[in-house]
Amino acid sequence: MEASQHIHAEPGSSVYAVLHGDIHVRNGRPVYQVTPFDLTRRSVPVETALLQPSRLLAAENRVVPFHGRGGELDALGRWQESDTARSVALVHAGGGQGKTRLAARLAADSAQRGWTVWAAHHRSDPIAEQVVAPGDPGRALLLIVDYADRWPADDLLMLLSNPLLHRPRQCRVLLVARSANLWWPALQNRLGKAGLDAGPTIELPALAGSHTDRQISFRVAHQAFSEALGLQDPPLPAVPADLDGEAYDVALTLHMAALVAIDSFRLKLTAPRDPVDLSRYLLDREHDFWLSLHDNGRVSTAPRIMRRAVYTAALTGTLPYAEAATALERIGLSGSPPSVVVDDHAVCYPPRDPAAGVALEPLYPDRLAEDFLALSTPGHACAGYVPDPWATGAAERLLRPEQAPSPATGGLRWWRRGARQPPPQAVPYARPALAALTDTARRWPHVAERELWPLLRARPQLAVEGGGSVVAALTEIECVDLPALEAVEKCLPRHQDIDLAPGVAALIRLLTEHRLRLSDSPAERAELHEALGSRLLQAGLWPEAVASFRSAVSIRKSLPDGGPASNQLSLAGALSALGMAMYRTGRQQRAVELMTEGIQLFRELQRSGVTLPVHDFAMAHSNLGMALMEMGRGREAEPYTAEGLRLRLRRRAAHSGRAEAEAELAASLDNYGLLLYQRGRHHEALPYVRDAAERYARLHVAHPGRFDEDVSIALKNLGMVLDATGDPQGALDAARKACAIAEGLARRNPSAYKRLHGYNLHGLAIRLHHHARFEESLSAVLQAHEIRSALAQDGSAPDALHLAETAGFADTALAALGRPAEAVPYARESVDLLRGLYEAEGTMYRPPLAGQLVVLAQRLSQVDEPHTAWPLAAEAAGHLRAELRAAPDAPVRPFLLMCLVVWAGLSKDLEMWSEALEQLTEAVDLFAGLPEGGTEEYEAWGALLSVTRDEVLDALNGGAQEA
Repeated sequence: MEASQHIHAEPGSSVYAVLHGDIHVRNGRPVYQVTPFDLTRRSVPVETALLQPSRLLAAENRVVPFHGRGGELDALGRWQESDTARSVALVHAGGGQGKTRLAARLAADSAQRGWTVWAAHHRSDPIAEQVVAPGDPGRALLLIVDYADRWPADDLLMLLSNPLLHRPRQCRVLLVARSANLWWPALQNRLGKAGLDAGPTIELPALAGSHTDRQISFRVAHQAFSEALGLQDPPLPAVPADLDGEAYDVALTLHMAALVAIDSFRLKLTAPRDPVDLSRYLLDREHDFWLSLHDNGRVSTAPRIMRRAVYTAALTGTLPYAEAATALERIGLSGSPPSVVVDDHAVCYPPRDPAAGVALEPLYPDRLAEDFLALSTPGHACAGYVPDPWATGAAERLLRPEQAPSPATGGLRWWRRGARQPPPQAVPYARPALAALTDTARRWPHVAERELWPLLRARPQLAVEGGGSVVAALTEIECVDLPALEAVEKCLPRHQDIDLAPGVAALIRLLTEHRLRLSDSPAERAELHEALGSRLLQAGLWPEAVASFRSAVSIRKSLPDGGPASNQLSLAGALSALGMAMYRTGRQQRAVELMTEGIQLFRELQRSGVTLPVHDFAMAHSNLGMALMEMGRGREAEPYTAEGLRLRLRRRAAHSGRAEAEAELAASLDNYGLLLYQRGRHHEALPYVRDAAERYARLHVAHPGRFDEDVSIALKNLGMVLDATGDPQGALDAARKACAIAEGLARRNPSAYKRLHGYNLHGLAIRLHHHARFEESLSAVLQAHEIRSALAQDGSAPDALHLAETAGFADTALAALGRPAEAVPYARESVDLLRGLYEAEGTMYRPPLAGQLVVLAQRLSQVDEPHTAWPLAAEAAGHLRAELRAAPDAPVRPFLLMCLVVWAGLSKDLEMWSEALEQLTEAVDLFAGLPEGGTEEYEAWGALLSVTRDEVLDALNGGAQEA
């Protein structure tokens, strides 16, 4: 029977559907939408082109044949056909360089080769909202994301983490953007977490580098525009005299010159040569078009008002119809009802998708729209284009915050005694409007000086509302306004914000460079480096963060006699921060050394009578303890973790009632309980992890949504300890709750919470296994393995260790189901990962490597490969013996017992009787030395030892009798 699904929607509602993927919805609308890439060339009717020649410049119309860019197209083709399963590449260049045309050509070529080609649109680009994804992606998918630098980082990562992209055998995502500022390096650092490889970064150079190439490009465009305007064999015009100038590095300028040349010839006008005059000419033709429509009665809106509507559309971009009318009203359009102007504007600039219910289609290409904004705004020096005084302050009027509606209060007004007016809300088009204004200000100084900087000095929060790409773009404006940037700085959140973080790092870097030039105070210079390092860490720019913290440490260490106590305190904190940055870059051993040095300095100051900042001192201990725990060095971690807990108990007592202090204390309780658990002290661990879970639960109720991650981690750890202390049902309940919370978080923000989701799935798999629910356990661990495989692609030791643990448990789950042949690859993967860690990081990974070698040897023996298994067991025994020689009290004797029993069994299978007897003799001695009352598992290994010994002795006795 064929399955079917029926969807019903009431009038006025929307339906969102997706096949084989996730839908991410915010405030009732999809965060993004995916549609089939439009591979058709949109023809522009000759009569339209004659009235609005600028229409011929729109990239989607593809009037000029694609030429040049062969090298870039070949590079993208090689990337597309590489062996990598999923990869993301970036093409970037300034406006008008042909990024969209290159992407369209790649799309067309890919479709001819059998690829499915889709385009992704952010919610700020309103298109038809009937679907989120257009169907099955097939075997090979190319997804093109234009304006990628304007997407909020969270939303872009949601798209890249969608299971839809993991369905085809090959998936390529091409990001198209104007810049590759810090947003791209920060995104590259997170691609591995979404299971994607970072592909090439291609910056488009000038379309035509030499004078000859520019002549050819000019004439190709001239011929194409002549045909589009209905002219047959017009005379070839002289190429622009300054064709070698920098302005003609931009492909669009070449095309504009060719279009203006043929259109002015048709109208018997003198063609302008200056690039600004080319824009002016085309904008004058738009004015003529508005006037002709008005004079012919096709629109009632006067050209003066239409010009202002076009100005508004250039800022807001396409909007839903009602929002478009509201925007025109807010910006101060008078003389005609907004709804009439919206309708008349659609006559001049029809929406690309008439069925979408949107309006205010902007002028294209973007660069021409930016020139229109600039030339309409008073302050420029272009005598041939009269600005509109109305444009002064237009952006400020458009972006004034909306007053939030007051909540229903049973007839009472918000201004009743004791009530507060709801805070104003940002307008829905703030992000595209600020992006357009900022991009215009990059090339037109008067827009920056008269509009953008005054706006941000008065309302710096707007830059934050514009997102990370706007904040980063502010730093690229030549006529920088430091007071405005400093005002923006004061509005930045202290906590990490994935979307803002790259832009914030760029802003703080610029301000830091300026302040460093002005400062000769070592203490102040060190503080500047520390503040920048913290922001770089938040942006995921770890090597740069290391450089900043290293500068701070160097400055503070260079002061005579170490400087005052305040400098020494700051040095201790900087050393700890430098260690954390080093840890993020994978230099774990050096990181531990630096964090240890910081704590030692804190303690020296404390002994000399200096009062320490409890928060910083506690953080230094907690960070070092966690790093050591993640490195498998629990014994070394314990004193630091315990001291961090003691300090946070003290801080909590001094700041009773503060959520931050309570959360820090809960984290330290949980960390200490986890450490005790790892040391085998399960019953001691239970009260700590239970206390932590209860504290987080109370915080979760008091501050909904704020502590979800912490609650999930605490519940997972509680489940682990409950399982070890004899409460399997309580353990399973806690693990399920933890996993449900983590899954919800990962769906909302994959980049931030995929690791947590994998962590909790791994824990749930173990709890299910202990309940003998083996199929469910296998399902959970395989999900965890998929997530952790993606995370481990960045090569960090902690992620490699986590993947090794999950691969090892996948082996266990499959073996429990009687599927040893399927288990072997997972056991081997775990060994390979642990061996790599052991070789790179040293002896801390020796015990887990030995344990997994034993498992692999055992699994290979089950699939009749004793010759392959025997050397693995021998290697494991060597590692465990070395561990005991280095530390006689190391808790590895039970593992050596297991190893020797497995090894002896393999020797028996291979009829290596003398070796088997030696291994069994060592095992018997070892078992006799173990404390009585061991676990059931150890007793089982003892029973197996007895059986194996008897079999070997029988074989030896039988061989002697035969002899």
